[in-house]
Amino acid sequence: MKSKITKILLMCLLLALVFGTISASAYSSYDTYTYSIDGEPLSSPEAFTASLTAKSAEMNLLQEKFGNLPLNRPTDIITDSSANLYIADSGNNRIVVLNKYYSAVAIINEYVDDYGRPQTFKSPEGVYVTDYNGERILYVCDTGNYRLVTFVEEDGEYKYNSTIEKPESDLVDKEAFKPHSVAVDKYGRIFVVSLSCYEGVIVMSGEGDFTGFIGAQKVIYSPIQKIWMKFQTAEQRKNQKNNISVTYNNITVDEDGFIYVTSDLIDRDKQEASIRSKNPDYSPVKKLNSAGDEIMKRNGFFDPGGEVNIGLMSKLGPSKIVDVAMGSEGSWTIVDQSRSRFFTYDQNGNLLFAFGDEGVQMGNGEKFVSITYHNVDDVNYLVALDGNANKITVYAPTNYCNTIIAALHNQNTHNFSGSIDFWQQVLTLNNNFDMAYIGIGKALFNQGKYGEAMEMLSKAYETSQYSKAFNEIRNNIIGNYLLFLIIGVIVVAVLVLKFLGWAKRKNKATSLKVGKRTYLEELIYIFHLWFHPFDGFWDLKHEKRGSVRAGTTILLFTVVAFFYQAIGRGYTFNPRGDNSTIFMQVLAIVVPVILWCVGNWCLTTLFDGEGSFKDIYIATTYSLAPLPFLVIISTILTNVMTSAEGSIVTLLVTIGYIWVAILLFFGTMVTHDYTMNKNILTILGTVVAMVVIMFVAILFSSLVIKMVTFVLSVFSEISNRIS
Repeated sequence: MKSKITKILLMCLLLALVFGTISASAYSSYDTYTYSIDGEPLSSPEAFTASLTAKSAEMNLLQEKFGNLPLNRPTDIITDSSANLYIADSGNNRIVVLNKYYSAVAIINEYVDDYGRPQTFKSPEGVYVTDYNGERILYVCDTGNYRLVTFVEEDGEYKYNSTIEKPESDLVDKEAFKPHSVAVDKYGRIFVVSLSCYEGVIVMSGEGDFTGFIGAQKVIYSPIQKIWMKFQTAEQRKNQKNNISVTYNNITVDEDGFIYVTSDLIDRDKQEASIRSKNPDYSPVKKLNSAGDEIMKRNGFFDPGGEVNIGLMSKLGPSKIVDVAMGSEGSWTIVDQSRSRFFTYDQNGNLLFAFGDEGVQMGNGEKFVSITYHNVDDVNYLVALDGNANKITVYAPTNYCNTIIAALHNQNTHNFSGSIDFWQQVLTLNNNFDMAYIGIGKALFNQGKYGEAMEMLSKAYETSQYSKAFNEIRNNIIGNYLLFLIIGVIVVAVLVLKFLGWAKRKNKATSLKVGKRTYLEELIYIFHLWFHPFDGFWDLKHEKRGSVRAGTTILLFTVVAFFYQAIGRGYTFNPRGDNSTIFMQVLAIVVPVILWCVGNWCLTTLFDGEGSFKDIYIATTYSLAPLPFLVIISTILTNVMTSAEGSIVTLLVTIGYIWVAILLFFGTMVTHDYTMNKNILTILGTVVAMVVIMFVAILFSSLVIKMVTFVLSVFSEISNRIS
């Protein structure tokens, strides 16, 4: 006995630091319990030492009462409002009840049913407890017996209440009703997860009446499967075993009645894709309403589904999420079984912190299967159940965690000045924490300090809230200078109309001019070409209204316009300050234009095209003319528009591309004097020719590089031998 007490004492004195997001600790290991009835752990090692005698006597009493049987393959853990813990000890066919000091106070392994028959559990895998209508009701997933069993707690005793068998419905097979996890909302509705039920979560009334399925996972078919299904009969498609929905593995309900479900059977590639796309179809964690609709907010940088840096951990792959627990202030935590790691998010899907690791060191886990938050004396501990090591590990919140939760509390209660103070404290602990900058920015916004809010939000690349602050500043400017802005818009509109009118008169006068056109007249002609493509391209070729120098100017102007777009966009549309170089824009614009001209000339030479290479080049570059103007206008607008108005910017650029495509189409047709059908075939052929030219160019470049490398190698070898 003394040896055992010594081991327990040493275990309690060991503290392992569990690292959180970006070197800041969120939870530290409080203690680890390997037995179901190892006595009452106290709040500190000192208190534990002072109580050794009393503790030893209590342990003897517990051994006599419960047999000191260790946990065996435990699968689920949950807590109630009185801080009692309930463990589904599947290997021992029992439910273990611990008090807030982690002492065993009850063992539920047998009961007498309504017919007076003695009953026992068979591999119970799930447990849930709720306070409903003034009663504390315990729900047990008696998995091996295909049923749910409920108990009512009275003065620390758990009395049998009811048995819920397979619902009387043709929609639920007996094999499909094999309860693995259960949760109950504040209205008494029962939600059951069965590992053999592919229709989603089974929903029942408080009396056990079946009401339907919700949240069925989306069935994903590969392109090959979709083609193959076209040739299958209805019976073959029905019996297709591979095309079934992914099942859930755990479930819980928050205080508002929303349902959180987890799954660890999602295809690896699809789950990896969802990390950045934030597609809920492939996420391992979902939040459902009572109708089964996915309503989780995914406003973070990545999907709230665990590990992001999968490339660095290719052997482990994406996170294997096996449980979710509701924390304070709308936060929630999931556990990644493959890494023994915990990820905590806020109600908007932003990652607050992550901690934990696998291993034998205290605080690490081997195979966590379930987690729950355990509030003891206003301290929100996280309790993790290790199904492999048959133990529970208790994590105590650190100052870092408590400061984040306090900031969220002040934010949720609209105490903005208080939230700023706490978020600033968080930044002193972790100055790379984006949520702190966002939290301060939101608080400043609600205080009407829009400029300061924009500065803080920009540090976290938060464009949505940044746009709201910018919109308020813009509204103030518009309100103060509305008259001047209206006058400015009218002046600009008049100047544009005057210019277009002057260009029209100039183009008309130039059309009657005999002899060579000036450089200015060649450039101004684009304003006639925009709106009159048929006669515009005809005159461009036959009346020599354009030239290579003007076309090259338009091409270079297009390059400059896109370069300005790369460096001149407002923060809302380019939060990370991405830019480009003139060289990259030349590659992106000039090279495709040259490829188009060469491909079109090669093809039309074979198919009786009347245009020369010069004609093709001039027609192509003149077709680009509307695009740079619209690109520049859209780029300027990004500096005065919010993210909600981004569709206007996109629309302008889209109109530019469509306009260019129309001009290019008619320019090609008029230049070569083709019919509509022949022009369509020629354009398609030109695109193919561009691809072929690119392939040949890349192949030739590769061969040249290899030849040069070979020659240099030979020269180097000869030089070495001579020397």
